[in-house]
Amino acid sequence: MEHATHEHPYIGCTIKELPEELQHAAASRAIELNPANAPAGHTPGEALPGRLVLLTGKRWPPAGKRLTVDFLDGVAADLRTRILFHMNAWGSWCNVRFTWSTDHPQVRITRAPGGGYWSNLGTDILHVDASKPTMNLDSFSMTTRDSEFYRVVRHETGHTLGFPHEHLRKEIIDRIDTAKAITYFQRTQGWSRDKVISNVLTPLNQSALVETQQPDPLSIMCYALPGSIMKDGVGVPGGTDIDQNDAQFAGEVYPGATWPTSIWPNGKAYFFKGGQYIRYDARADKADPGYPAPIAGHWPGFPPEYEAGVDALVVWNLNQAYFFKGAQYIRYSIQFDRVDHDFPRTIAGNWPGLFPDGIDAGVVWPSGKAYFFRGAQYIRYDIANDKADPGYPKPIAGNWPGFPPSFQNHIDSAVVWNNTKAYFFSGDQYIRYDITADATDAGYPAPIAANWSGLFASDIDA
Repeated sequence: MEHATHEHPYIGCTIKELPEELQHAAASRAIELNPANAPAGHTPGEALPGRLVLLTGKRWPPAGKRLTVDFLDGVAADLRTRILFHMNAWGSWCNVRFTWSTDHPQVRITRAPGGGYWSNLGTDILHVDASKPTMNLDSFSMTTRDSEFYRVVRHETGHTLGFPHEHLRKEIIDRIDTAKAITYFQRTQGWSRDKVISNVLTPLNQSALVETQQPDPLSIMCYALPGSIMKDGVGVPGGTDIDQNDAQFAGEVYPGATWPTSIWPNGKAYFFKGGQYIRYDARADKADPGYPAPIAGHWPGFPPEYEAGVDALVVWNLNQAYFFKGAQYIRYSIQFDRVDHDFPRTIAGNWPGLFPDGIDAGVVWPSGKAYFFRGAQYIRYDIANDKADPGYPKPIAGNWPGFPPSFQNHIDSAVVWNNTKAYFFSGDQYIRYDITADATDAGYPAPIAANWSGLFASDIDA
């Protein structure tokens, strides 16, 4: 799990296995919950032979899952909120949600010092005694480096969702020098030879594996492996956050994100002004090097008039984004990185009840609604029913608590981050809006230039 290119000790992760006497019942339950967990050679309804028990997947039902979480050693509210935030990062791309509850919690976290990082795998947590933990975050506190929350909490949560270790793909293990790996992990982790073999050198069984087409060395589920233990001398970098492949795969396993976000699966957000755009790194909180760049030549399928500029951008879900210009719109496939066939189309006739032209900004909200702004008005759009809600448009003034007068008259652009906050831009200023509290945060508006490194300093189009 450590992202390093040098020999650097780290706390490794272990998938916690159930006692042998519980494994058969756990495997049968996993198949009952999600038939896709069944290994090759197993016929639904038949008894599960012992040889297939360990080949059974542990994913939750594809309809998604809501899991309750508590902390057995007790944590302060700020640390609890921070850990849950990182667990719920997966919900930006797939249909899972974690909420705090002290009433028979399904995910039970401890922070036992020296206990290492570990989690039970997916549906196995249902067979762990209710008084015992299902995850350990060794010594985590509010002083733990922020990068560790991204790297560790999101990794262990991936295990809770039933995702195994990516570095156990046969293609990666075949590159490892067995003797060197055993020596390295014995020295850096204090692991026994058998533990190194099980944690690093035993490949996942292909018959039970639902996987991406190629191994992903940057997956959040992948250990970093130093070049010194690889036969070809080329290390595996390992993942430090949920990457694009992780996001897309999770969305396929559990379709339907629970937390909409303007951040694309690659971890970036995109801002447009005139014929240029900026790719903004949400985690680093700054624009990527080399931007702004021209729209032309970088957005496959954009019509010429869109290359000259767009009015609004709405990230609809993991796979689609909509760009609006004048009285038209185009649908952009995030997965295939191109404009879909047979676009542009007119807004009128395709977006019932929406402004027919001149949209200034749009954003998707966790409520299942999208909000579109034009001048001093806005429309709430029901995504499930694909039409504007009755009673709209309405004035921004009086309906968006804390919006300053200038924002009540015009919104240039809006984005939702995966931190329960939305950001609205107008002129050379922005405000931060707390989605949960339904109010503008104190201390805003603030200048864009001083707070968004590398972003357009004013008059953002989308």
